[in-house]
Amino acid sequence: MVTTNGHKILVVEDEPNERQSLVRLLHDEGYQVNAADSADKALSYLDEGVDFVLTDLRMGDVSGMDLLKHWKLKQPEAMFLMITGHGSVQTAIDAIRAGAYHYMTKPIDPQALLIMLQNMVRQKAETRKVRELQNRLDERFSLSSIIGRSAGMQRVFELIRRSATAFSTVLILGESGTGKELVAQAIHQNSPRRDGPFIAVNCAAMPATLVESELFGHEKGAFTGATDRRMGRFESAIGGTIFIDEIGEFEVSLQVKLLRALETRVITPVGGNKEIRVDTRVLAATSRDIRQMMLENKFREDLYYRLNVITIEIPPLRQRLEDIPLLAKRFMDRVNEQNGTKITSIAPNLVDAMQQYPWPGNVRELLNIIERMMVLSDKTQLEIDDLPSFIRYPNGKITVPAPGMPAASATPSSTAGGAPATGGVATSAAATAAPAEAAAPVEAKPATLDEALATMTLEDLENRAIAAALQRFNNNRTRAARALGISVRTLQRKLGAKNPDEPVSEPTEPAAEAPPLVESGTQ
Repeated sequence: MVTTNGHKILVVEDEPNERQSLVRLLHDEGYQVNAADSADKALSYLDEGVDFVLTDLRMGDVSGMDLLKHWKLKQPEAMFLMITGHGSVQTAIDAIRAGAYHYMTKPIDPQALLIMLQNMVRQKAETRKVRELQNRLDERFSLSSIIGRSAGMQRVFELIRRSATAFSTVLILGESGTGKELVAQAIHQNSPRRDGPFIAVNCAAMPATLVESELFGHEKGAFTGATDRRMGRFESAIGGTIFIDEIGEFEVSLQVKLLRALETRVITPVGGNKEIRVDTRVLAATSRDIRQMMLENKFREDLYYRLNVITIEIPPLRQRLEDIPLLAKRFMDRVNEQNGTKITSIAPNLVDAMQQYPWPGNVRELLNIIERMMVLSDKTQLEIDDLPSFIRYPNGKITVPAPGMPAASATPSSTAGGAPATGGVATSAAATAAPAEAAAPVEAKPATLDEALATMTLEDLENRAIAAALQRFNNNRTRAARALGISVRTLQRKLGAKNPDEPVSEPTEPAAEAPPLVESGTQ
């Protein structure tokens, strides 16, 4: 059938005049209409993608009720409007229970029918939106949405799979930024309660005095400002899941009430005396050391053991550095979609640098750094110079060679004959070294800038800074000068003074602004 208006209607009526009248009415309203005089003929349209079926309840050997049941097995999203002319209202009600949208009695009021169809169109649109949202949730919170090939994350995936189908309480442990709420949502979304609500409560984000009211609700007049009854999060999550984040922030007095709710599945709102039964699954998480808190009498042992039916420990990012390339690619795709950027790859040396950093903020910090680099970059590939210096140089330390010897990390590449490449800077110690000494292997010694300054001359330090900048930007003097915080002409002058035989020329290649070698506040 050709679709106009996007809605296809099938009219099933064994009385010819009524059938033709309905077809004309609906066709004039812009619907694409087909008709059948029996349920058997109606079934030939089963694969046509019909949106709405208007069917008489009583027709020959196969009734409208039989047609409804058979059709719903094959195409459950189709909406049925039952028409009866025999006063069999109870049969029509039974049809609604079987999945029909509604029923109308003969004779049909044309305007009432059109209004009914408009309501069906609106509901179908809402149902489609809900289904699309559900599909997005399934995609976002499926196990495939949680990135990780490391052994630690594989254990997390297995525990999510096993715990999702149960009603048991789950305690999720992990440092801040490891993705505890994402794990909780994955458990809910893969559970039989997926169609119910997922309610998250962050106890660290609210005053301790409000946590009880937030969880269990309150009655009118329970405290100053309680002008109306308020439903708590436990009650809002009935039929679904409540996720209590940072449960380690609970005061001991509130821990008793939570324990009772877990054991009895009953809550009492603040200021009330009526108990409310709650069919709510509880997932909890904390970044604190609960066992240590128990030793300090800050967390009840009985509550811990009640929560600790299933424990999922999420490893920090520093313990699964091999997952960084996968995480970075996923985050790049997300940022590209959100911001309209078109950065598609990461330089290998940038990945290496990120895998050397301990990531105290875990996955959340990695996401923020990826987004920062992508927003500030004007290239299609993220490079090492896009990385903030506090990550390139953790703890404010830079690898500096021992005085008097060049290091690969601080000097430009040499030619095959051993002479510095164009634009290179020879240190004074290296320039006067005897060949035998130059050939002897000397181990570079990492040091802080303060330690380097104590053992090097100002000229040595300047030489190494210039050499490192030139190597970093492949001898592009414009970018090297910007990174050093000096003008190109000043850099040319310094290079001419250190290498008088090398011709000095103005740069011919403009380059993007480069960040300084060491950002302020990180030394």
